[in-house]
Amino acid sequence: MEITPAIITDFRGYFNGQFSDAQVWSDDIITDLLCQADSETGGSGWGKFGLDCQNFKRRGMYYFAAAWLTFLYGKNPANGIDHNARLNVQNKSVGDESVAYRVPAMMEVNNDALTYTSYGQAFYRLRKRAGMGARVV
Repeated sequence: MEITPAIITDFRGYFNGQFSDAQVWSDDIITDLLCQADSETGGSGWGKFGLDCQNFKRRGMYYFAAAWLTFLYGKNPANGIDHNARLNVQNKSVGDESVAYRVPAMMEVNNDALTYTSYGQAFYRLRKRAGMGARVV
């Protein structure tokens, strides 16, 4: 799928304009993440992309891109990608130096990273729906 200027403009306005500042969020960064999002939503359960408000693939792509934009860059992509793994610490004890992470044994680490942001949680929910099978369009 080609990420067109119309798609970038639509994405910029999707989350109340959170990614609308082209000085902060360049077209190149947004295009790259939307391209990755297209791959992540490539299965038949997602359907075909369209710019209408009820399009399932569009929602999935936008939530995926927003999740990774905020997860990787925070509020300022000019600072570069944060290379630290952000596994959320659930509890820790100084005395015996034990640390327990929020990642349950049955959740893969990549899913935990995805659910680090509210956008990622929304994408994770949509991805589960996309895998359920056929639905009426």
